[in-house]
Amino acid sequence: MASTTTTTTRAAAAGGVTARTMRPSRLLPARTASSTTRVVTCMVGRKVITNDKDWAKGLGSVGIFLEEKETKSYNLIERLAKRKVLSSVEQSGLLSAAEKAGLTLSKVESLKLLSTAEKLGVLSLLESAFAKDGATITSYSIPFFLGALGALVLIPNDNAALTFVHYGTTGVFLVLFTTLFAGGFVIKGLQEDD
Repeated sequence: MASTTTTTTRAAAAGGVTARTMRPSRLLPARTASSTTRVVTCMVGRKVITNDKDWAKGLGSVGIFLEEKETKSYNLIERLAKRKVLSSVEQSGLLSAAEKAGLTLSKVESLKLLSTAEKLGVLSLLESAFAKDGATITSYSIPFFLGALGALVLIPNDNAALTFVHYGTTGVFLVLFTTLFAGGFVIKGLQEDD
């Protein structure tokens, strides 16, 4: 029978390499410092255990090993092209409906909506949102739902000003809740492999 030693490294986790060195125990004498063996195994896409190089023993130190997850990188443009989102928008008549509502390309240009979105960092926000898990984004909607319920129940509507605050606050919270809730499902759907 052969005896082996197992070690998992970060480099092996990245490449999914499995290396096995065996030392037959009947042929060689007992284990010495020079006869150590090493087996590298990993599962790509799973948890990766690595050594924490900055670890120091102390009060409240967790441990010398770090547990990390490998993350997949998603390309939003590639996913949109693969799912044929642009042709779906074209076939659904969404652009003609926007034009009937008065939103044309010249109107977008005159209102400077694209430059405003660029200044506000909407594209980087979308990119960072797409890098997160869809379920996490959906869970971010829960406080806004509770805020909408709290505003609906706790803010009185005795006069016109309080009524405006009452329904305005509830409406803003519900819009944020709906955007995050639906956005999480959309992002999760785009991240899933076909």
